[in-house]
Amino acid sequence: MLVTLSDVAQLAGVSPSTVSRVVNNNGYVSEAIAKRVMDAVAELDYRPNVVARSFRSKTTMTIGVVVSDLTNSYFMDALGGIEEVLSPEGYLLLIASSNNVVSRELQYCLEFDHRRVDGTILASAGASPAKLSTVFRKDSRVVLIDRMIDGAGFDCVLDDNESGVNQLVEYLVEQGHQTFGVVSGPLSISAGSERVDAFERALARAGYDVRPEWKWIGEFTDEYGYGAGQLLAALQEKPSAVFCANNALAQGLLLSLNDAGIRVPDDVSVVSYGTLANGKLFRTTVTCVEQPARETGRAGARLLLERIRGNDEPYQVLRIPPRLSLGESVRRIESLRTNR
Repeated sequence: MLVTLSDVAQLAGVSPSTVSRVVNNNGYVSEAIAKRVMDAVAELDYRPNVVARSFRSKTTMTIGVVVSDLTNSYFMDALGGIEEVLSPEGYLLLIASSNNVVSRELQYCLEFDHRRVDGTILASAGASPAKLSTVFRKDSRVVLIDRMIDGAGFDCVLDDNESGVNQLVEYLVEQGHQTFGVVSGPLSISAGSERVDAFERALARAGYDVRPEWKWIGEFTDEYGYGAGQLLAALQEKPSAVFCANNALAQGLLLSLNDAGIRVPDDVSVVSYGTLANGKLFRTTVTCVEQPARETGRAGARLLLERIRGNDEPYQVLRIPPRLSLGESVRRIESLRTNR
């Protein structure tokens, strides 16, 4: 038998509007009356009709979150930050992973929009502004994290990729490295293009570059990192240091080099943009840029709340500085140091 708000009101001896105020925490009700109402709610096991309430209030108290790879520790940490902000505000998160497939990302965004979520937080797999405009309504509230989409017209929270990469390059050069390789995901995704461009600019300032045969551009996955490691291992001449543009690539590369008998850092030094989730499984800790994932999630959630509450200011891009974490994956090369 369906218990209604009127049933609760009758048992508590109050009006239905009073029950509504107590259940929705909307308006003043004395402590004694509130207790009577909540006792009646418990006794009757009353469950508010969320769907009906959403029609009346024009809010569903749900937020859609779509990330490109839910298995990546970066996105797990970012989700923790998002929940930290939104859960106390009463929002329920609906979480989906596109697994780096744009069509799947668009489908999830469309489904969330059909369900009238109050807002969406998106870490895109590379969807274009034109594609996103087909799945979001004009009044949809959307915040991007980790990846920027130029022309999309959404708030965005990113790493300061330039700063993070510069710290890595400065450290590698200080350790005497002069030959460099790079492994990255698609350059159509801002995390790829910004990090690779920053890497090459920082090397150029130091007087170095990346030879074409030491540059592998594919997907932001362990599998691609593993394949790049196989190609690297097969080379007769290898770079002394390899930069991986995310943690999944670094993990795959390290596993591949280990399987090929290539020692890190004795044979090749490896650095990562992003902390390895399974870093403790490797004998050598990896020098990396520690991304502020949780802070990024919190900042994205706060921006979304502001939009939900009516902020109509111009869209903004926030960049959060990462920091360098030194491990044991970089060899110091005294003999190759030169004075320029």
